[in-house]
Amino acid sequence: MLKRNLFLTILLTLLFIFPQSAAAQASANNIAEESAYLDSIMRFIHKEYQPGVTDDLLIDGSLNGMFNSLDIYTTLYSPSEAEAFLSELDGNYYGVGLIISKIGSFITVNKVLPDSPAAKAGILAGDRILSVDGTNIFDFDLAQAAELLRGKEGTTATLISFRPQHDIMTIKTERAQINTSPFEYEMKNGIAYIRMSSFTVNAGEYFEEILVDVDKHDITKIILDLRDNPGGELSAAVSIAQKLVPKGLVTSLDFKSPEKEDTRFYSTLEKTKYQLAVLVNGSSASASEILAGAIQDTKAGALIGTQTYGKSKVQSLLPILTPEAFEKYKNMLQVEIVNAFDLINEYNIEPADEEIIGWLKITTGEYFTPNGRSIDRVGLAPDFAVQNYQSVNGIDIRSIDKFMQTVKSGLYDESPDVESAEAILMLLGYDIDRPDLILDEKTFEAIKSFQAEHSLYPYGVLDYITQQTLSRELDRSILEIDTQYVKALEILSISE
Repeated sequence: MLKRNLFLTILLTLLFIFPQSAAAQASANNIAEESAYLDSIMRFIHKEYQPGVTDDLLIDGSLNGMFNSLDIYTTLYSPSEAEAFLSELDGNYYGVGLIISKIGSFITVNKVLPDSPAAKAGILAGDRILSVDGTNIFDFDLAQAAELLRGKEGTTATLISFRPQHDIMTIKTERAQINTSPFEYEMKNGIAYIRMSSFTVNAGEYFEEILVDVDKHDITKIILDLRDNPGGELSAAVSIAQKLVPKGLVTSLDFKSPEKEDTRFYSTLEKTKYQLAVLVNGSSASASEILAGAIQDTKAGALIGTQTYGKSKVQSLLPILTPEAFEKYKNMLQVEIVNAFDLINEYNIEPADEEIIGWLKITTGEYFTPNGRSIDRVGLAPDFAVQNYQSVNGIDIRSIDKFMQTVKSGLYDESPDVESAEAILMLLGYDIDRPDLILDEKTFEAIKSFQAEHSLYPYGVLDYITQQTLSRELDRSILEIDTQYVKALEILSISE
């Protein structure tokens, strides 16, 4: 994993919802005495503790204890945890390209990502996966199943699956890099609505592609939805801001270490192209606040919603050497190094993966808005305060996936479109069990009632016209429920 991130020190801004705690620091002249004390504690544990413990376990516990005593953003990841964390941050992973859910005891395909190995192999939404590479996954949880589906690039995944009304199938597909976009967007009535779930490393590239599409439609008004966006990678926030805010400062970073140079990021746009309305709430954090703060301070757009989370701390992700590697390079170089990046950058020595005990995500600095504001534990106040909308009948209107309109579903059929239909019908007050992929009897009767009430042929099949009519009802409901979104529409209409 170290090879993959060899010359990359990643600056992260991520959401945590717990209050901060004070850091405890030992004075330099007490380090030697405290080190001897900790050695004595370890010898005492080895002598007294039944059934015994390894040095590695004690060292891991000591490191975690030290780092956990700092702020809530600092933590030590094991190599495997760091790999998963980086994959999520990258916005890509190696696998077959499936989004799965659990229905009863079955792992069921909820969505097949376009152009993925799974799509090319003919896997469809609604398929039930019975085994992966010979491992029976009946009654597995989602995390266990996902772990089996992922793997090294180029390896073969053998899936045995069951498709309702078809035979059991054996499908072989090759794992590849799967890229996932953190965006959803649509263009309607001269306005582009862009919803962003996180700031992955590749978010800037995806956003640029969206703007190309927006420009093709001659749209200059954008609603950027950053609600519930916990943040992510700093450079992604800067990259997006540089496409939206006028020439000048985007954000500034101040670091604790004198060895790290304070950094300023700028936009070079002579003139902004878009009118912006930005939706925020109390879960808009970190990178979201960098972008929203830049838009607010430069008056490139208006913030609508509630006070944001308030996190201006910046983290770096650093590989930490094992005690054995520390001693090895101390004897070799006559210097004491714990950060493997220092070993790489200063001595051009790349430690082996097994010489890394873990990856430390540690707070190293703070960012400020273009006007020099620190928003830590304060947040950004919206330009237009509008309270958050509430779920209706247990349904969050923004969590409903759009219809794919690729299949017509009848009684007992399974499809992601069925889950969307059930969510909309429940939102509208029909008697529906918890939305899932299965078109059961209750859903069948609810669809019949919905069809009859909207002058459609009432036969209970989720056909394309019914899906389109349900979509229109969802759009109408959004305008009634999501008052923050409605305010954004109002502001952009006034700005004409």
